Amino acid sequence: MHDPRDGAADAGRAGNEELLLRVAWFYYKDELTQEEIAQRLALSRASVGRMLDRARKIGMVTINLNVDHLAAFELSARLARTFGLREALVVPDYGDGQTSTAQHNARIALGGAQFLSTHLPTGSSLGVGWGDTASRVIRAINFAAIGAVHMVTLTGGVDGYLQTIMSSRTDAESDTTTATVIPTPIVTSTRSLATALRAEPAIQSVLEAATQVDQAIVGVGTPAEDATIVRMGYLTAEETGALRDRGVVGDILGQFYNANGKVVRLPIHQRRIGIDLAELKAVQRVVAVAGGIHKTEAILGALRGGYIDVLVTDEHVATRLLEPGVA
Repeated sequence: MHDPRDGAADAGRAGNEELLLRVAWFYYKDELTQEEIAQRLALSRASVGRMLDRARKIGMVTINLNVDHLAAFELSARLARTFGLREALVVPDYGDGQTSTAQHNARIALGGAQFLSTHLPTGSSLGVGWGDTASRVIRAINFAAIGAVHMVTLTGGVDGYLQTIMSSRTDAESDTTTATVIPTPIVTSTRSLATALRAEPAIQSVLEAATQVDQAIVGVGTPAEDATIVRMGYLTAEETGALRDRGVVGDILGQFYNANGKVVRLPIHQRRIGIDLAELKAVQRVVAVAGGIHKTEAILGALRGGYIDVLVTDEHVATRLLEPGVA
């Protein structure tokens, strides 16, 4: 016979572990002092010290936060169940709402790097998507500790990828990482140029390799005036308004979709070079890194489209996605 006290005990353990995770993240990732953490969480400084000691003793904290414990974060489990994800990882919000977009992306990227560092086997291949947060994930991974990994870019966009790929090799103690880059822009100036480039055998070879990677890391974009694709000059701010008028809520790999996750027929797609979202869905594990409340609709569309297997996001987005009637 089921004892209801067992459920209460389980809930208590989950709550305690979640609090330990929050304290550990603030201390080791955000580098707050124990006094600052105590004030933020309405705890005594002594309690914070005991929690940090406890987190180390149970293995939640080694050199990095143990991703198995991150996965135990209550919102992570609910997200995975609700949207049928293989895994979800919710990064604790900083709390004061004062972080810049770059700082926020960096926090999400730390979570993505932590996940891949424990789920990327030596000798595997990793498809790399275009965008700021995905690039930050690659720069945050210690590839020397993982071993040999081969990266393949999933789209054109040499200017956006080159610094990222080079940083992964520079940071390694030896040449453990190799990379294959699609040597084109992500969006060309004309449809005919894109057609000609896609017909080149060398480019066809990389696109084929991109569809066969073991895992992929991608970001989720929005049709906003400050989007990466706008900052890089591939779209104008006026064109993003036209996309919104067509029902576009987000993009992955420069391919735009609506609120139901359906790819929208757009002229820009004829000038785009990269694998399609249908091909991305065939990759064994697609890890999406995206956060910020303004991206909630885009993330939801990607979830509905079935493009994501693992989601790394923040607490505000996770809470909004889990509101009644959203899923």
